Amino acid sequence: MVLDQFIRAKRLAGRTPNTISQYEWAAVQAKARWAGWAADKLTGDHVEDAYSELLADGRRQWHRGKGTVSTGKPMARRSVQIIHKTVKAAFQLSVDKGQLIRNPARLVSVAGDDDRDDRPHWTASEVGRFLDFMATRTDLPKGLVEVMADTGARVGEVCGVRWSVVDLEAGTAAIVGQLVGDPRDSKMLTFGKTKRPRSKSTLSLHPDTVSALKQRKTEQAEDRLKMGSGWPTVGVSADLVFTWPDGQALNPKTVSRIVGRLSTTAGLPRLTAHGLRHSFATAALEARVPVEVVAARLGNTARMVQEVYQHHIPAEDEAAALLVGNLYRAVRES
Repeated sequence: MVLDQFIRAKRLAGRTPNTISQYEWAAVQAKARWAGWAADKLTGDHVEDAYSELLADGRRQWHRGKGTVSTGKPMARRSVQIIHKTVKAAFQLSVDKGQLIRNPARLVSVAGDDDRDDRPHWTASEVGRFLDFMATRTDLPKGLVEVMADTGARVGEVCGVRWSVVDLEAGTAAIVGQLVGDPRDSKMLTFGKTKRPRSKSTLSLHPDTVSALKQRKTEQAEDRLKMGSGWPTVGVSADLVFTWPDGQALNPKTVSRIVGRLSTTAGLPRLTAHGLRHSFATAALEARVPVEVVAARLGNTARMVQEVYQHHIPAEDEAAALLVGNLYRAVRES
């Protein structure tokens, strides 16, 4: 009941389908261990034992004809953290509602919980190699990878960009929503709200990316001419910048799988579309782009960027001592 109530509350709060799916996955993992238990009987020791088991051999994998089975391998720490955060938030909601007097997960922490995993990413030179590689491929629409690498936007946000919010003369594109799987049918797509703290975010694009988008516009015009009246002019696919040759919208999950496959084909470490987002953040911070600017482009808060990418932010203490100290002395000498 605790977990179901939490997920229901998040649905009413308008959380995205992807976020709800993550909560549901975590709830399934928790129920597999505590289903049937009275919520007020669950203790911190029970929670810690479950996390230890997951970290030891909790990884499960789906096989055709067999369903989801145990692999005997450790579950990724990040996955256990997701379960922990879901369980902790679900019990806290029950405490806030007066249904329970304590939260058994409140004082529990997953091993290394305070240290964020180093998100998979490429170096700037590796991103450059991939962009060069993609320039010769037709697996994805022209400009798609460039926009993801250039902006750090989520793959669903990029797949959902429409021509009406792209200004090729100014070299900008606005992020106003994202393509997500329909919760009633994962094969269907819907245009949902973005996770960005602001309802609208206009991002500048690199000149090379603008050139790629101009090529994309020509490419799409040719596709549209071939399709004739079959080209979608209403619904989710209407006016999208990135579509398949028949004008249909790209599924973000499909795009991520293609990027992952092509990354190894290009001779690079395997990386999904979301990895390009982390690559942008890492490169920007290492280039000393202000955290607030990086956060705005990612659609996150500066605090979150600092927490996740802190080890990629160059130490500025010595520079501060020199710069300010030189200012003092310049004034004194004058």
